[in-house]
Amino acid sequence: MRQGAGVALCLAFGQATLAAPILARRDTCSKLSSTTPNWKISNAESSDWPGGESGRVELFARHVPTNQLMSCNVPYRLNSTSGEIIDYDPTAIFNCINFGAKPVNTTVQLSMDTLLLNLSSSWACDEDETVYTATGSTLLQRDTSPGACLIEPTQVGEATTCPIADTEIEGKLAA
Repeated sequence: MRQGAGVALCLAFGQATLAAPILARRDTCSKLSSTTPNWKISNAESSDWPGGESGRVELFARHVPTNQLMSCNVPYRLNSTSGEIIDYDPTAIFNCINFGAKPVNTTVQLSMDTLLLNLSSSWACDEDETVYTATGSTLLQRDTSPGACLIEPTQVGEATTCPIADTEIEGKLAA
């Protein structure tokens, strides 16, 4: 985002002066698509329910060019005794749910061994008919330090939810 040119309006009333703020102006979708096709990852966490033989990594991804928010979930199976991840396909691709009015098709792929997250999006901007496609990746940083994870009792044993740090993923446009 860049600061747009603005005009400050000042009104003087005796000793007091009021000033209107200068508003930041956002670059166009087309400009951001060609220069910064990034995603901002927030509110991410991993949740394990060994007794329920399942878990998931969930995150929100805000697509910078369109400013659209998406919810992405990667489910996996757990061994009910050991709590180890089983039968996980690291090549599996999951569709994200778009919360915005603009169609942004986003998918994620996650390696559960390394927490390498790969994202891919395709979209078009209102001001042109160009269809953009970008990919990006990052290593997610899960915080499993003492006290970081929430452990809650459930009907099938304890559920453990650990936070994952917010991050920005640099997108690369497809050639």
